[in-house]
Amino acid sequence: MKKRILMIVCMTLAVAYCYAQWKQGDVPPANTRQTKATVIDTAQVTVYYAFNADDIKDENTYIDLGWLLVGKHYTKYASYFMAHSDSTYGEIGKKNVPTGTALRQKNGGKFPTAWSEYQYDELFIKDGKLTEYAILPFAMGRYNCQYTEAYPMQQWTLLDEQQTIHGYRCQKATCHWRGRDYVAWFTADIPIRKGPWKFGGLPGLIVKISDAKKEYNFELVKLERTKRPIVQYDFHTFKTVKREYMLKLQKKININWITVLYGTPAAGLDGHTFPDHPYSPMELE
Repeated sequence: MKKRILMIVCMTLAVAYCYAQWKQGDVPPANTRQTKATVIDTAQVTVYYAFNADDIKDENTYIDLGWLLVGKHYTKYASYFMAHSDSTYGEIGKKNVPTGTALRQKNGGKFPTAWSEYQYDELFIKDGKLTEYAILPFAMGRYNCQYTEAYPMQQWTLLDEQQTIHGYRCQKATCHWRGRDYVAWFTADIPIRKGPWKFGGLPGLIVKISDAKKEYNFELVKLERTKRPIVQYDFHTFKTVKREYMLKLQKKININWITVLYGTPAAGLDGHTFPDHPYSPMELE
């Protein structure tokens, strides 16, 4: 009994400390406890995107460095930082190996030990469908979930305006999607009808995209011709849900992850409950 009480006290202190250190976009990281991964395809092209970079030349100012792995059958979009946070990742292309609990514990960027759904989630595209696997933070792994929807999703308007971005001749396109207006720049010189995250469907690779309020932006930093394995972790325990459920859950976590963790507002040692944080997700509807 004494050990149980001590454990509860320690956990409460740990949560209080984490919350005291927490700023918006700095939820404690996930511990996915993945044990193996399977090679499902080979990426012929790998595209790296800076996500919300303060300085495109300094990856330490990014929220994330994402990579788009384009194979013959599958396309995967995930975090490059997260993929290289585990020392065994390089062996996955050779065989299924234990990755242990170290996976996703450390990563680069602006918040090196923080959780963000845009960094931890993994997206797979195949046969006109996109599946998103939501890897949730801290002790919320029991809520890990997935959903599938049609891809691509945006209805684009092509404009005549052109400019050169990172050496690529690009054309402008716009769309209104899930509550936000977006401006994208794509290059028809690279005939890959995809882009960062869930964006795609233009007649060429998306080089740069941002919403009208400049809250979210992705920008290409590098493109490689590769023969890199596309791997998929063991997601069989992830509950299949509707997209709306996943978005609502992720928003709640960003607003107050302690409330989600405990099921009710948690109080600090002084008796005050932890306040909510404002949060505006990329998908508003």
